Amino acid sequence: MPQDFLDELAEVKAQIAAATETGHASLGEFIRHEVSSRAGSPLAGIVLAAALPLADSPAQRAGRIHLATAMVLLDVALSLHRLLLLQNPSADTLDKSLVGGTVLAGDYCFSQAAVAAARTGMPEVVAIFSDLLKELSEVHLRHLFGNGEDRLDELPTLFQSSGAAGALLAGLNEEEQQNTAEFAQGLSERFNGKPSDPRPAAPPMAGLLVAHQQIRWQALLERDGIR
Repeated sequence: MPQDFLDELAEVKAQIAAATETGHASLGEFIRHEVSSRAGSPLAGIVLAAALPLADSPAQRAGRIHLATAMVLLDVALSLHRLLLLQNPSADTLDKSLVGGTVLAGDYCFSQAAVAAARTGMPEVVAIFSDLLKELSEVHLRHLFGNGEDRLDELPTLFQSSGAAGALLAGLNEEEQQNTAEFAQGLSERFNGKPSDPRPAAPPMAGLLVAHQQIRWQALLERDGIR
């Protein structure tokens, strides 16, 4: 994997650690557990690949690191709130402190994700993030009240929006943005199911992704054992 790509992934990890340092022991424990469980997620890498411009600059680099941080924190927040779906809110044996901690930890990560998205300094990117947050929050509410689909799967939407926002931040044209978003969405199939399940082949990059980003996408695919 290219060293600059590795360095940016490390900076995203550092920003996430800083953003989730709450000073509240129990709240921090909720968050750290979910952050740790997502250590192997390609989400940050998807953003950092999609948001690489043809002519890079320190400002562009900082923007994509903020965006990657925002998307990972959003994923963590969604995961924390998803834990509520595994419980019966009407049950007499429900651990109220556990529910309260889960909600607070999720809300905290939502707020930190929004702060990171705003730091990109690009209103159009913030709008994509806001629309994504609204859409996935509504899906969670429908499931919480028993009105959703049987299976809750946020990955395709999360990956697609990450690719779209990254491509917009990189200054790609509309067709390139769409292609990048579709490619990112296609990768979500690789991360569903059990690790032992056979995985579909990654979609082809040639003719779909812009040439200067392909080395990052290829490195990401190879890191996760995708061919």
